[in-house]
Amino acid sequence: MKKNIFLTFCFSFVPGAGQMYQGYMKRGLSILILFSAFAAIFGTVSIPLFIIPLPVIYIYSFFDTFYIRNSFSKEEKIEDNFIWNDFNLDSVKNSLNISNNKKLIGIILVFIGLYIIISNILPQLFYDLDLRIVSNMLYTLSSYITPIAIAALSIVIGIKLIGRK
Repeated sequence: MKKNIFLTFCFSFVPGAGQMYQGYMKRGLSILILFSAFAAIFGTVSIPLFIIPLPVIYIYSFFDTFYIRNSFSKEEKIEDNFIWNDFNLDSVKNSLNISNNKKLIGIILVFIGLYIIISNILPQLFYDLDLRIVSNMLYTLSSYITPIAIAALSIVIGIKLIGRK
């Protein structure tokens, strides 16, 4: 059933909301989760690489809302699935040849982790420690827990991938 065009237009500006408004809850929720996850990662680590998917997901969501709306007039039946259900991980793994490129992927992950530490953590940490060493130490360390954890996880995964054969 076609919904109100004005409300469809308004909901299409929120990633996933337009799909949910039209009854495609799984599809809308998956778009909302993807958009929120990339926004949260970018907000946490401030690496410009993680902002690239945001406009892509946003634009996809906007036009997908109207694709769903137009499919009602054509009497096409679009299944309500999570968008990652249609994503075949084996074909991506084979096309990227991940098993042969583990060292390269590991090196990239190590560099991402080091980049986070060097660009986001160390400069601010050294600045903070010069001013008020004792009083700001706990605040400083607590504010860097998330970026340190992400950087450490990236480095550990990268080293493990480099070490595997």
